[in-house]
Amino acid sequence: MKLLTKTACALAFAATAAMAGESFGGIGVTIYATDDGVRVVEVIPGSPAFEAGLEKDDRIIAVDGNSLAGNDLEESKDILRGTVGKPVELSIVREKEKMSVTLRRAQIAVNEIDAASVQEWYDGSSSKAYSAAEIAEVARKNLGENYELLSVMKEGRVIPEDMTVGASELSAVAIEKADASFEMPQTKSQVRSAGSLKGFNRNQVSFDLKREGSAIIRIVSANGEELARLTADHAKAGFQTLTWNGKNAAAGRYIVHIEQNGASSAAAAELK
Repeated sequence: MKLLTKTACALAFAATAAMAGESFGGIGVTIYATDDGVRVVEVIPGSPAFEAGLEKDDRIIAVDGNSLAGNDLEESKDILRGTVGKPVELSIVREKEKMSVTLRRAQIAVNEIDAASVQEWYDGSSSKAYSAAEIAEVARKNLGENYELLSVMKEGRVIPEDMTVGASELSAVAIEKADASFEMPQTKSQVRSAGSLKGFNRNQVSFDLKREGSAIIRIVSANGEELARLTADHAKAGFQTLTWNGKNAAAGRYIVHIEQNGASSAAAAELK
């Protein structure tokens, strides 16, 4: 089983490497093929998929009602790509829940980052390990004026802020500026919606609950790290506010999950 998992992940990395130098209408995920569709390996921060609340390990089983079961990786990738700005409906399985999410594709560019450029920009050393922020400085130099950098990656993985990596096998993912902002799409789910996010800052999370009952609020970073898990015991329906300590959280985009009695909702939010 472990060998199969490693092989599947290797396929995902290979697919990402093959995208380098491309520009296409996409949703902003890396994937590998499964029997029933594709599994999400990474969700690119700031992409349409991120803004719509997709998460690592979500399984995409259909696109616009057409099943992905039995497709190889290239077939599914081609189906997920398409016309920029055109709405696309994804059927998703998250653990045991099924849901439908509608989003719009954006113009995404994936380009290799030259290792020598990274080394030259800093100290010329071939052995130095670089942070995501340092690599991003070099990547932005080579972006066209119409593109905004979303993420830097190594071997198909988003480089976390607290990790340093070598200068080889790096890529930059950018989005056309005209498509750099997305409204949170309406999620049509086969499971009930728990509520809606009303406010989010470094001290408080405010939300509306649709029903009475204890609720769990999870705050998840762009890299999939859970920063906080808050509980509202025996909460009443309607407006609620919980406090949390976000003073040390990095500025940027987050997903706030609201979970209650088998129902779930997710919303994109930003800390400044």
